[in-house]
Amino acid sequence: MNKTALAWACLATILITLGMPHVAAAAKTDVVVLINGDAVTGEIKSLDFGALRYSTDSMGTVSIEWEEIVSLESDQSLQVEVASGTRYFGGLFATGADGTVGVGRGENIQEIEMSKIVRITPIETDEKIWQRFEGSIKFGFSSDKGSQVTSGNLNANVNYRTRTYLLGFDLISSVTDQPGADTSENRSLGLHYQRFRSNRWFTDWFTSVEKNDEQGVDRRLSAGGGLGRYLIQSNKNQFSLLVGLVATRESLIGSEPDTTNAEAKFSAKYLHRSLAPSSDMIFTTDVFPRLEDFSSFRSTSNLTLRRELVDDLFFDLSFYYTYLSDPPEGAEKDDYGVVTSIGYAF
Repeated sequence: MNKTALAWACLATILITLGMPHVAAAAKTDVVVLINGDAVTGEIKSLDFGALRYSTDSMGTVSIEWEEIVSLESDQSLQVEVASGTRYFGGLFATGADGTVGVGRGENIQEIEMSKIVRITPIETDEKIWQRFEGSIKFGFSSDKGSQVTSGNLNANVNYRTRTYLLGFDLISSVTDQPGADTSENRSLGLHYQRFRSNRWFTDWFTSVEKNDEQGVDRRLSAGGGLGRYLIQSNKNQFSLLVGLVATRESLIGSEPDTTNAEAKFSAKYLHRSLAPSSDMIFTTDVFPRLEDFSSFRSTSNLTLRRELVDDLFFDLSFYYTYLSDPPEGAEKDDYGVVTSIGYAF
């Protein structure tokens, strides 16, 4: 691995380390009642994709399937979001009927069907800031003895979520070595800030830097923003669309000077999560047509299938495809591949 790749790996490791959980003492007075009748005292940390993160004194922080819970109570100040996008605020109270929960304070308590709740976020928490990070890091490596081609892959993502916004960092780094040919690199580093709006709408602001030797892109700097909406939001599925504008500055291999372009952005993302067994399917696609000529465009697509092996350790199988309608001379229009990797989620 060359010095540049090592630097990218070190940056990802630092960010991942900051996101590692640390133990903090907290009053655990929430009560969760399970289908089998057991009542567990602890502290609600979050609910997302059908899994309730719940901190207990005896078992530490555990993940409980939402469908296994018949009632729960909490004095915390919580934000409760249902599938329609409506948000409720306050504590959680038993209603006396299994499958429903009261949300609110005092006389202003709304009774909600638990099957419609898709997310719970504490408004006030004693968690340290680094305990609210989540993400994953994964590594892949392959070597072909006959052709002597070796490739290494590093992917990392770190997200920080609050009740009003999501801040994310993404890193992709792929290096391929082949005798008699230059080392081929494909890298991207991105940051994005997503602000949650009412009725499942959101605004997204993003910036990235990319390099793709296969397509003749030495450097591409991008920054922009867009408006999107979660069309599907449940405890197993999430599907969103986004439309936006992007400004880019590109440095192409063998071409001078740098070029600046204004582009539109059309994005779609679908995520399916299953808890038994723990597995994910994530599909994303982005299309960037130039505003001055929509026939000139670039696009990226990625499909990832993930299966948890043991707690927080997973196996990934990913398919990627990138397309550039007007590559520089000698470069390829498309770049694609299959990557297998082992990773850790936190």
